[in-house]
Amino acid sequence: MSAQVPTIIAALSAAAAVGTFLAYLYFARRSAIGAAREEALALAETRAQVIAELRAQLASLEQRHNRMKADYAGRIHELERLLEAVRMEAREAYQTQRFYTSTAIDLLEHLLDDLEQSPPNVDGALTRIRELLFGNRPAA
Repeated sequence: MSAQVPTIIAALSAAAAVGTFLAYLYFARRSAIGAAREEALALAETRAQVIAELRAQLASLEQRHNRMKADYAGRIHELERLLEAVRMEAREAYQTQRFYTSTAIDLLEHLLDDLEQSPPNVDGALTRIRELLFGNRPAA
């Protein structure tokens, strides 16, 4: 038996070494899987935070966009109102100018009639001119 004892001890030692090596590989693999799992969880958490931040930014940008749309709609309405007011003023100014132009034409025609008479009625024409310059003017 004594010759077989060292062989058995060597075989048991080799078996223990192989078992220890296999245990090391198993735990190393398990440790790598755990580390990969932790890394994946950390990455998923980071991704969730990024998504939450992007959603918050999107909501903020949508609110800002809606406020700006409302502001621009108000500005457009105000500009349209001002444009209509300017058009009305221009229309009134045109009508006033037309009235004064037609009145001036009528007065010049009367003066021309007075001056084309035979003999010319210069005193009547001068009276009309003086009335226009210093007297009553036609109302608009």
